[in-house]
This record gives sequence, structure tokens and C-alpha cells, in this order.
Amino acid sequence: MNKLFISFALILISLTAFAQKGIVKGNVKDADNGEDVIGASVSLQGTTTGASSDIFGKFQFNADPGTYTLVASFIGYTKTTQEITVVAGEETVVNFSLGADAHELEAVEIVAKANTESAGALMVERQNADVMIQAIGAEEMSVKGISDAEDAVANVTGVTKAERGGLFVRGLGDRYNNATVNGLAVPSTDPNKKVIDLGLFSTDVVRNIDINKTFNPSLYGDFAGATVNIVTKDYPDEGFFTIGLAGAYNSIATGNGFKTFNDGDMEAFGFTGNGRALPSEMADRQVPNSYDNSFSPSYKTAGPNMSFSAAGGNYYEFGEESAFGFVASASFDNDYEIREGVKRTYRAEGTTINNYDSKEYIYSTNTTAMANMFYKINNKNNISFNNIFINESANSVLDLQGKHEELGRGEPIFRERNTYTQNTVNIHQLLGDHKFLENDRLKLTWGAGYSKSSSQEPDRRQITYRDLEYTDGEFSGILFANAPDDSHRFWSDMNENTWSARVGATYGLGNYNEYNDSYRSNISVGYNGSFKDRTFEWWMSTLSIQGAPPRIDIDNPQPDLDQNFADGTLVYKPIVRYDTKFNAVMNVNAFYADYSYELVPEKLKANIGARYEQGYQEVTYKNEGTTDPTAPNNVDIKETNNILPSLSLKYTVNEKSNIRFAVSQTLIRPMMSELIPFRFTFANGQKIVGNPDLENSDVLNFDLKYEIFPNAGELFSVGVFAKQIDNTIELVTKASAITEYTYVNAGTSKVAGVELEISKRMSNIFKTGGSWMERTNVGANLTLLASETDLSGSDGQFTNQQRAMYGASPYMVNANVSHETNIFSDNVTSTFTVTYNTFGDRIVAAGSQGAGDIYERSYGTLNFIWKNKIGEKISLDLSVKNILNPEITLEQEFTNGTTGVVETYKRGLDAKLGFKYSF
Repeated sequence: MNKLFISFALILISLTAFAQKGIVKGNVKDADNGEDVIGASVSLQGTTTGASSDIFGKFQFNADPGTYTLVASFIGYTKTTQEITVVAGEETVVNFSLGADAHELEAVEIVAKANTESAGALMVERQNADVMIQAIGAEEMSVKGISDAEDAVANVTGVTKAERGGLFVRGLGDRYNNATVNGLAVPSTDPNKKVIDLGLFSTDVVRNIDINKTFNPSLYGDFAGATVNIVTKDYPDEGFFTIGLAGAYNSIATGNGFKTFNDGDMEAFGFTGNGRALPSEMADRQVPNSYDNSFSPSYKTAGPNMSFSAAGGNYYEFGEESAFGFVASASFDNDYEIREGVKRTYRAEGTTINNYDSKEYIYSTNTTAMANMFYKINNKNNISFNNIFINESANSVLDLQGKHEELGRGEPIFRERNTYTQNTVNIHQLLGDHKFLENDRLKLTWGAGYSKSSSQEPDRRQITYRDLEYTDGEFSGILFANAPDDSHRFWSDMNENTWSARVGATYGLGNYNEYNDSYRSNISVGYNGSFKDRTFEWWMSTLSIQGAPPRIDIDNPQPDLDQNFADGTLVYKPIVRYDTKFNAVMNVNAFYADYSYELVPEKLKANIGARYEQGYQEVTYKNEGTTDPTAPNNVDIKETNNILPSLSLKYTVNEKSNIRFAVSQTLIRPMMSELIPFRFTFANGQKIVGNPDLENSDVLNFDLKYEIFPNAGELFSVGVFAKQIDNTIELVTKASAITEYTYVNAGTSKVAGVELEISKRMSNIFKTGGSWMERTNVGANLTLLASETDLSGSDGQFTNQQRAMYGASPYMVNANVSHETNIFSDNVTSTFTVTYNTFGDRIVAAGSQGAGDIYERSYGTLNFIWKNKIGEKISLDLSVKNILNPEITLEQEFTNGTTGVVETYKRGLDAKLGFKYSF
């Protein structure tokens, strides 16, 4: 690592030698009250060189040497000038105090694009919003070194990222959350999850992310944790084109031996092509003439993790008011990972059933492309057309070696599984915003979208051996194929189409307030529609032994398998069943209305509304075990009608603080896969049967928050919340001859907590320290949580009838500190950021039949990010993530007071060096 830091510093120093310009920097304040002026224009008279003041009133830009008139201006203030001389390689500091413009302005219309990538702008939006909202913009994501939308949301108060995937908001997991893109529904790539994987969205396509943890009628009512809305980039203020390249080192994987299966020329880039295609005979449940792919793995050395990106855009004005803008980007990144540890299962008294040493090799990719276009018809009307393509892949090899008593003999075994998954999402959206009447009294927004997602798991291969031997350096074992789950090939394919639409209108009532550009009351009405159609199907072919079980070379099994297939010792037997396919439809039509009114002008504002949702769910399937392809389909239909009310109150204590209160009713619908009554067998061997009798859960939500905005860009807030979920949907153990699970409506769940959030400039905490403190910011958020699920009314065989909710941590902490400086030269601006997050132990699986609950134990994640802006064109960044490299551990607790490790591994430290150039 020392060599990496030294090399990085030498690169920076050499680049700064080319600096030939001077630095113009300073601050803009209000002459009357001394407050920072945000967004003031500061430029060299007669040129286009300049900058706008940031959330702290500060500005900085580079300029050629010479003597200039520096102009500072902002609407409502008198334009101010100062004469300056810029010297190459030196810093010119100029501070402005703008006085109010006493002249009366006539018919002045300000038309500008709100910078919702800026942390400061989002803070102002949050302060002025009628309802509770949190957001994170592209600017903050960049400073914190965040690479995707999931990591971004995990930095928000009350949100944690589960190691097994997905987000938990206030202790509530996937089924309790919702996600949209530009306010329109998008499909999930996982047949067993409701919310699309937010990790698919790289920060290259994200302008900002809105997180609504309280309900308002314009949102889909199917959530209790949060609705996450990803707002994509639309157009730049001026033309740009950038290219980027980065390389990363992982302390466990990079440079070490790596096992994989390469079955297609394009798998290194995340596309299977026909490398793992389902044989045509398998589609008809017939034995193929041959399988193209081998059971023998390939061996290589894991290279560095690489990423490439390119982005560009421009904005063209024509006529008096019209303009066209666009932004396009493409990126690719890959990742090598090795996870080594243990995997175990236990009996109720704590003795092991299965005890494996595990080692998993994972190669993953993410490819993202975006092309968005924006057309401004005039100052009051615009439309945009957005297109996003995302492709994600993971190629993993899991090796398990140890004792496996479920195989019947309790002897040591070796099992190897290769799983390749490819998830693809296509999103197309047409959006519009319109303003009518004087002072924009009537505002109309609308959108329509089509999204298609697919998730493939082609030619998963698993092979199991017993009677293990090491002879002359060769590792061999006797093939074990007593059951389909032992040794097999497997394919699955899921496709989902989603159509969505939204339209909303807001009409201002009463007199117009010119000071804050608002009306005393507003009425809003609108419609949301979402229409999803999903098809899922799987195929499986097992290895069957016709004679004495053969001994196989484990490191290179394919030649021995070919010989045994040739002499008839082994044969493939496709699973001949027709209950392996389902179709599911989920439609939602919703109408809403809300009314906001300033009960006390500029003090107390109320927003009251309701949403009517008509839900339609339909699943089509064949009975479990069906072997007749002509057997009739079962069609289960569930229709619901719900009225979801909400009330929000905002009391403005003063110009810098608010008190907010919200109460609402929402619902949770069963997911598509949960309603289908046939058995799914997942990769980990878990067997789950759906339940067509599931009903919606009803959710009652309460929130109370006090927030202070001490200075521009700063925040302190404290809030309490509570939720009651009736008819909770839980996964329970079925009473049957084999261990399997099903979903039931199981009583009532309750969750309550306290949230604390702070963001502060250090100079406002410590009055000494000068510019160092001025350029240092700290932020932190803390959530304390209590939850309970009462399962005493369900028919599941739970060990603990009352327990904490699945995924709920008793505490969650996120903290960060950043400092901006010019350590190399005035032409190089460096930002150092350290982030840390942790959480309390949380349940990841409920114990049953006497065995205790399984917990993910607490651990902390520490990251360091060093970003450098060199002149106007070059960025050179270093990040070191997962510095502590904690052991990730799942443990099961038993009724006798003991515990046992279920799973453990480490992910390794990641060091990444990135370069970006702007043309």
C-alpha cells in the first residue's frame, strides 16, 4: 500500500507542473445579515470565465494571467465589481458583500435548472418541502466514493445493506419497500424479490435519489419502509465529454489462484450468448444428444478489477425560449472475489448436521448504457425521453468439503457448483412537465414507461463426491447421485414486462406570494398505473448411476465422466414435470387527491389526502408433480380495493427549523412467487411452497421529527417513528415429512425507533482553526430500533413465538468526515473523505422445531476516499474500502444457551485508483 500511495503522489506532483493559470477564489455574503449567498454569479467581465457560489457562498475558478474587472451578481442584489490582477501560479482572494437592490423589478421571470445533484440544493428542497423527504445527490455520492444506487441509499438514516443482498429500511426488508425510476414502476430481476436490485444502477446515470420513508398520496401505497425514487440525469448546463479508467486491487483475490467455468466468448463481459443455451431436446424434457459444456473447471490468476466509462452531453438553445439537451454514458466494470470460510447447519440441541469448509470464487460484471434527451418547448413546457440499459452477471464456483449427514452415510464429501446468472433491464420513458396560467398557478406532470427485465441461470452444474482420496497428488472421489439435488444440470429463465403511467396536476388557490413563490393552498390530483406480467420456467437434468458408482478425478472430472457415459455407467435423466412454469400478473390502478393549506401563514401548513388503489393479481400454474403437459392450468385471481389516507403537518418554528408530523395507512401485497402453491428448490437447498390464500397486510405509520438547518448545507434532526403491521406475511416451517417452508399471514408486527442526523461544517463547531476548519465537514446519522413479531397465531413451527422482526437491527450508524484542501498546488483541489458504518446483530432466518434464530453479527465498514481535481480537465482519485476487513459471521442461538457458527468469510480490502479526463 505504501508504494501505491507514493506512486499516486508522484503522479499528482508531475501533473501540477503544467499549471500555468492563476486561481481566483473568495466568498459572497449578504451585506445586511452576513449570510452566505448561494448561487451568486462571479465572472470576469467580458469573458465566459467564472463560477457560481456554492452552498457555503464560496467560489473558485482558474483564469489566465492579466488584469480584469470581477463581477458578482444575484437576483435581488446590486451588482458589485472589483478590479483584480491574476498572476500565474498564484491565488487571488476576493470577497463580496452584496447589498439589496432597492429598485422595483417589473415582470422579471427567472428560468433556471435546479441543481438537484448538489447536496446544498437538496438540503434546501428538504427544508422547504411540505412532506418529509430525504435525498442524496450525485455530488455527495462522488465525494463519498459511492459506486451504485444501493450503496447510496445505505448511507441514509435508518437504512442498512444486508450482506445477502437488499436494503433494510427501519428494520423492514424487501417486501416492505418500493422502488421507481423517475416516478415510474420498474421490474425486478429476481423472481423472489419485489424491489429491483438498486446495485444495478451505477452512479454514472443517477442525478439524485429521493427516499420517502413517509407516505403521501402521490406514491404507490405498497410500502412500509421506504419508496426509493431514482432520478436519472437529463442534460448538462454546457457541453462535455469525459472518459474514465480505473484499476482496483483486492487483498484476497488479486494475483491469487482463481477457479472458474468459461463457456462462452462473451462471459468475461457479462453476456452468455449461446455458450450455456438450453439444448432443444431439454425443452421437450428429452435427453440431449450431448451437452457442450464441461464439468471440469478452468484455473487462472485473478487479475485486477477494472472499470471503463465514457459520458458526454450538450445543451443547444434556439429561438427565444426553445432548447434541446442530451446526455449519454456507457460504463463497464468487473470484479474478482474469493470468499473462504465455513457453512454449517445444526440440530435443535446445537450439534452439527452439515459442517463444510467452503471456498467460493466469484467473477461479476456490470454494464450500463444511458441515452436521455430533453426538449424545452418554451419556458413553461418541456418533454424528455429516457433510455437505460443495464446488464449484470455473476459467475461463481462454490466448493464445499466436509461432513454431510443428510446424504445418509455421514461421511466426508466434496461438492462443486458452478452458477452463472445474467440479469438485464431495459427502461424506456417519456416524461413531460407543463405550467399554465399566471404565476404558474396550474402545473401538470406526466410520464409513461415500458421496462423489460430478464434473469437467466443457464446450465448450472453441480457434482457431488464421497469416499474422498488423495493419491499421488490426485484428488478423487466416488460420484454421488442418489437424489436430483446431488449431481445435476439446471436452467431457469424469467422475463417480466412492466408498463407504467403517471399524471398529476397541482392548482394554486388564493393569492400568490411573490416572496416565496407559492400559494397559501394547493390542491393536487393524479393517477398512477402499473401493469406487470412475469413468466418463470426451469428445467433440470440429473446424473443417474446405472452400475457401480465410478471414481472420478475431482480436479478434472470431464474425461472420467465421458468414459462412464460412453460405457453406460452414467446417463442423464431430465426431470419430466410440467409444474415448472408459472405466469403472474400484477396490475395496480390508483387515483389520488390531496390538499395543502397554510393554517397559519408561513407558520403551520397541513397536507391531507387519500389514495384509492385497485389491485389485481393473477397467477397461472399447474399442480405440483404434474407429468401430463396437457393437464389444465390453475388460475388464481385476487382483487382488492383500498383507500389509503394520509395527514402531514409542518410547523415552521423559525427560518431555520421545522417540526413535522405524519400519519398514514399503507398496505403490503403478497409477491407473485409467494402465491403459487408448488415447491421451489433454491440453490442453497431451501424448499419453499407458495400459498394462494395469502391476504394483504395493513400498515399504520406514525412519524414525528424536529429539524434545524443552522447554516447553508447544515442539518440537525431528531425524529421518532412507529409502525404496526397487521396480517404480517412470514416464512414459516411446514409440518411435513421433509423440511420445507411456506408463507402465512401471522399476527401483528410492531416497530418503533429514534433517528438522529447531523451534518455540520467544522468551523461552526470550533471557532479556531481558520480555513482548515472552514473546509472540513462532518456528518453522522444514528437509528435506535425496537421491533417485535408475534407469531403465536400462526401454524408455523417456530422456536420463538415472539421475536424481533427479520432484518431489524437494534442500532444503525453511518458517519463521515471530509476535508477539502490544495496540498499540491492551487491548481489541484483535493478532497479527503473517511466513512464508517455499522449495525447491531439482526435476524436473517427464523429458527424452527427447537433450533434458535440465526443472526448476522455486527461488524463495521471503514472506507477512505481521496479525490483530486487537477485544473479543469483531469481527475485522479484513490479509494481504499473495507479497510478493517471484518469477518462476516452468521450464528445460530440454541435453547441450551450455546451458539454455533452457520457461515463466516471475509471480503478483503479493496484499493482503487481511477483517472478521468474531460475534453
